[in-house]
Amino acid sequence: MDNRKIVTNWLKECDEQGILPWEYDFKEEVFIQKSWSPSFNENPVKRILEKDSNFYGNPVCETEDSMLMQAVYHILWGTYSKNVIGEDKGDCDADVMNSFWTIFRNFANSKFKDFFESAHNIYPRVSFPNKGIFSTEDKKSRKLLHDYNKYEVKEGDSWITLILKNYDNVFLSLNNTYLQKSAMFSHTLGNFTLTPKGFNYSGTPEKNLKHNDGNNTWSEALLNLKELDWAKNNYLGCTSWKEYCKKFYMDDYEKEYAYATTEDSQDKFLQKINTAIEQRGKLMTKRLCDELGLTDLFFYKETN
Repeated sequence: MDNRKIVTNWLKECDEQGILPWEYDFKEEVFIQKSWSPSFNENPVKRILEKDSNFYGNPVCETEDSMLMQAVYHILWGTYSKNVIGEDKGDCDADVMNSFWTIFRNFANSKFKDFFESAHNIYPRVSFPNKGIFSTEDKKSRKLLHDYNKYEVKEGDSWITLILKNYDNVFLSLNNTYLQKSAMFSHTLGNFTLTPKGFNYSGTPEKNLKHNDGNNTWSEALLNLKELDWAKNNYLGCTSWKEYCKKFYMDDYEKEYAYATTEDSQDKFLQKINTAIEQRGKLMTKRLCDELGLTDLFFYKETN
């Protein structure tokens, strides 16, 4: 495919519409929007929750593997991911670095402890909210359904559905400025990367390393990659972990940090993540503009 043309057209369209490329939502690339399709929610948190509950239908592929993002990978790093369609497949995974679902779950747990208390009492070893479904299959399931009946939950509803039904009364704290921004940045340029093959799926052949974003922040995942023998295997054209970090703009992630799990720590953590994604997105945008000779676009000056 004509990578330069694809990315040039996208950047010029961003310029014409006043969109900052590092804020562009790549969900636009993977959902086929018909005239009768529901429009994307203007609230970034609701938009992701609705996406995860199939409100917009089924995506044609993962956001990080979209045709536009594949073109970006090839211009920046000379390869596609292993899931590219119709081209030579790269020997690497595409990966979403910072998982919004895990960020959201920790935020919700810290802000709405009372709401999830009944669920934790029934299932003390299970994390809530999760992507499970309310059912009547056993005594505990029926107890859970009964306890949340006052929130209009029905058999077959998910926790995401329950939250969306009660968003504007129980869950207004999800309008937190930093959480909204984190949702906005979730599927943007600066939150996508390429990793050694297997890292975002079954595990790398060497050492069987895997990005477990339910437990690990991207900084922790990045440190796991340090264990690989880069000199021997030359992953993504890099002979060392340091070279990979530099090549893929990982400066903000080299110092390890964990997820925020307490209410008081959420805002600071979210600010850190949002800034890292935004700054990396700007660096990637600058490189694309430089490579394509598009330094006259309105947003270019903001990348310096």
